[in-house]
Amino acid sequence: MSPERDKKKGFAKILGCCRQAQMDSHEWVWIDTCCIGKTSSAELSEAINSMYAWYGDSEICYAYLEDVPSQPHSPYYSSPEFSSARWFTRGWCLQELIAPRTLELYAAD
Repeated sequence: MSPERDKKKGFAKILGCCRQAQMDSHEWVWIDTCCIGKTSSAELSEAINSMYAWYGDSEICYAYLEDVPSQPHSPYYSSPEFSSARWFTRGWCLQELIAPRTLELYAAD
């Protein structure tokens, strides 16, 4: 493992996703930020058009709300941070919200 890579915020999110998937007994993960090539506009367009089906075929979708702190003993949906999370303002996140059978939202910490 690279010490520099291990310090990056994105790497921690990927590692957290893999750990959660392992705890949930899932053998594989697909992470859109890692698995979609953004250098080719054709590949990006094809991926965006396919994502609803991919999320729909998934067993579970984990969504990371980077701007929502965890709130022990309080439901997230009652917090102002949750209702104003940037995740809800991003158009492509709608398919993450409605396509999968199960969606789990994770706070920043």
